[in-house]
Amino acid sequence: MKCPLCSCEFDEPDRSKCTSCGRFSSCNLQRCPKCGYEIPPETKLEKFVRGLFK
Repeated sequence: MKCPLCSCEFDEPDRSKCTSCGRFSSCNLQRCPKCGYEIPPETKLEKFVRGLFK
């Protein structure tokens, strides 16, 4: 996975629970280990379109 903010490439996102929004359960956002940017998971449509252009 590549972070869209800092371009850091990583295999496993940081799965730690965030506390910035006040939710106590984990959400589907993936956090970049370098800059902390939260990346939403890729949707099925995005995966399909990305597969068309590979």
